[in-house]
Amino acid sequence: MKKAIALVLVLVLALSLVACGAKAEEKEAVAGVCWYNFGDTFIANARSTLNNAAANGPVKVVDADSLNDVATQTSNMNNFYTQNVKYLVVNNINTNAIGEMIEQAKEKDVTLIFANTNSPTDEQFATYDKVYHVSSVATQSGTIMGEALVKYWNEHPEADRNGNGKLDYIMLLGIQGHYDTEVRASYSVQALTDAGIGTNCIMETICNYQRADAQNQVASILQSNMDDVEAVIACNDDMALGAIEALKAAGFFKGDDSFIPVVGVDATANGVEALKEGTMLCTALNNPVILGNSVYKLLTLLEEGKPLTQENVGIEGTTVEGHHIYINYVGITADNTEDAAY
Repeated sequence: MKKAIALVLVLVLALSLVACGAKAEEKEAVAGVCWYNFGDTFIANARSTLNNAAANGPVKVVDADSLNDVATQTSNMNNFYTQNVKYLVVNNINTNAIGEMIEQAKEKDVTLIFANTNSPTDEQFATYDKVYHVSSVATQSGTIMGEALVKYWNEHPEADRNGNGKLDYIMLLGIQGHYDTEVRASYSVQALTDAGIGTNCIMETICNYQRADAQNQVASILQSNMDDVEAVIACNDDMALGAIEALKAAGFFKGDDSFIPVVGVDATANGVEALKEGTMLCTALNNPVILGNSVYKLLTLLEEGKPLTQENVGIEGTTVEGHHIYINYVGITADNTEDAAY
């Protein structure tokens, strides 16, 4: 009898240890977020929004600055895996490694969310059911910039400063190989081409989305191309603002006959001020508040076991398709700056 009781006690203890072990292996509701660069104006706003949303939500958020460096971002991701996070949000800059990133997340049983970057392919989505994508539709931003230049060119014959019948422009790119910058650049020029406007790229230069880099690059380009520059296409507002400073220093924006159309993306506070003062022609609103809130809404739905649907997300300006939350761009000019308020 005593042996039977002892055996029962051993079995109960063993089952208790197994249960405790299983409980210990459960992941805490923590999301590790790898932003590409805390210093980017748009990212700073999106980060602040996400962190504020998480203050009273079911998923804790911890983040890391990748300093616009692939190796640093990879290290940040690995650190979060070591911390046994349940969710990993990546503002990805290593666009050639998406497949490997998904494979690693699958091995770690971590839900992977690509934020404000290009999407995995359908084939890559099919390899793991815990992959999601929250981002604006980058093609829209390029088209918005290009169409603004089309309108200006058609309404201002004097825009052809050198009389060659083509729009001669400077193209300011963000990070080399980054999906958003490539699409913004190509679609802006395509909008001009589609409108029957001939173009000539004076210089295409990488400025890493940084204002100071753009200012220095444009100042250098103007030294030998002062009479030919007729537009600046910048793949974000910070670079557009840098270009404007260089143009001002070269004597532009001092009268109607010295205006150079500059277009950008993001509709940052400083970008909107440039619209109001008449130095920026147009920007494409990429709303950081909607991005931050959309990412956290997705985390909340996943944590609560609710499906990702348009109704459940419930955020104006977004479109839900499968595992995607798309954020729509809005063209902002001096005539509708109030639409950029966020």
